[in-house]
Amino acid sequence: MGILKDKMISDMMVSGYSHKTIKLYTSVISNFSKYHSKSPLDMLPEDIYDYFLYLRKLPLSSASISIYYSALSLFYKFVNKTNLMHMVPVPKRSNRVAAVLNKKEISILLNHCAKLKDKAIFTLIYSSGIRVGELVNIKLEDIDYIRKSIYITKGKGDQQRYAILSDQTAILIKQYIEIYKPTSFLFYSSLGKEIPVGCRWIQASFQKLRKSAGIVKRATVHTLRHSFATHLLEDGYHLFYIQKLLGHADIKSTLVYLHVNPNTLLNIPSPLERISYVKMGIFETHNERGLDFSEFNFESEYKNYISQ
Repeated sequence: MGILKDKMISDMMVSGYSHKTIKLYTSVISNFSKYHSKSPLDMLPEDIYDYFLYLRKLPLSSASISIYYSALSLFYKFVNKTNLMHMVPVPKRSNRVAAVLNKKEISILLNHCAKLKDKAIFTLIYSSGIRVGELVNIKLEDIDYIRKSIYITKGKGDQQRYAILSDQTAILIKQYIEIYKPTSFLFYSSLGKEIPVGCRWIQASFQKLRKSAGIVKRATVHTLRHSFATHLLEDGYHLFYIQKLLGHADIKSTLVYLHVNPNTLLNIPSPLERISYVKMGIFETHNERGLDFSEFNFESEYKNYISQ
């Protein structure tokens, strides 16, 4: 698998895949090879089918199964053997509704932070909607206090964009910088100021905070990002702008927030509400029926209707 792995890494790098995706996909191919105890080049369609049957029996989410499928499909594309995947259908991804904290829960959570570093991290994630993987790569020069923005240099798929820097968050970050004195990365590791803080440390810190704050929802750090988008939608901002702030390449990824908050759809007024001259139950002449249906023969009217 050594030569094959190196070749796949090279092909993925040339194709522009991120380091995280390369690591994930190559681990999938390694696990696949170990399961059958042979090279993936020696596999038959039946071997691939059996492997996915095995995966389906494990407590894996639809998203995880899709990653396995994408990784194997890409590998066999690189070695010109895409026909080997023909026995396995494309996995269907379930439309999961993202967990969201309401504004009161956000307030409780942030006010419960005991350390300035924790409060700065979680306030920044919620107020800007950035991913935790983007936060750990923020450097001091990426923050623009005048334009109230943060330059995201390593977004998903290595995309760059600007994120919001709120006034309250800016004040908090300045306090954090004054006390912690970072020199390169805004949030650095305990191993040194030139090393960014780890994503796992942030995730573990969030779970401790959530429990101590009494938040019973099954929230993660990523829930802060979901909450950011949902609250913007509730405040009336267009999905297009939310898409750009989140760094979504496809608007379909942003549409999930319509499912999170169905009230957004129900709050849309009917176009009839905008037509001021339509009268309901009040008619222009005495020959037309108003709200009194005492003389209305439904059966007769129905027969006339279906005969037309």
